[in-house]
Amino acid sequence: MEEIKSQEQYVLHRLEKFYSNPTNLEKIRCILNGESKLSLRLIDWFVTNYAKKFNTSFINSQNKYNIVYLSYKSHLKAYSKKMFDPFCRYKRIKFQNMDTTVGQLNFFEWIISDEILDYIYTNTEQIQKDMEQRLQSLNTTNKKRHELSDSATNSISKHNVQVKVSFT
Repeated sequence: MEEIKSQEQYVLHRLEKFYSNPTNLEKIRCILNGESKLSLRLIDWFVTNYAKKFNTSFINSQNKYNIVYLSYKSHLKAYSKKMFDPFCRYKRIKFQNMDTTVGQLNFFEWIISDEILDYIYTNTEQIQKDMEQRLQSLNTTNKKRHELSDSATNSISKHNVQVKVSFT
C-alpha cells in the first residue's frame, strides 16, 4: 500500500472510495461539464449566502438534522479553502477523466453525502431568484465591501427537532 504523506493525499484516498460509486461520480460530472441546471456559482451562493440569510436547515434521509451554513463553516474550518472549494482553484489533478482539484472533490462529497445537492435541486428557483435580487440591489449602489447576509449564528433561532433517547 502507498504511504500517505500529506493531508491532500489522505483526503484524495478517502474521496476515491466515495467516487467509486458511479451515482456520486455522475452527479459531480454533470455539474462540472455544464450539463446540469445548477452552476457552481449558484451552489456557492447557496452555501455561503442563502443558507446564511435564511438559516436553511432540513432533515435528510438518515434522519440527520442539517443546518447548512454551520455545517459549511465547520467543514471550511476543518479543511481550509484549499481543501474545500466548489471552484477549481489551486493545484489541478486528473480524476476519473475530469480536470478538478482535491478541494472541489471534497466540497462535492460533502454536498452529496449530506443531501445538500438534492435540496439545491429542489429549491433552485428560490435560490436563483434570491441571488439575482441581491446582486441587482448591490449593483445599484456603489458602496464599500461588506457582508451580503447577516450571519445565522449572530441571532437566536429556534429549531423544532424530535430527539429519541434510548437507554441500554
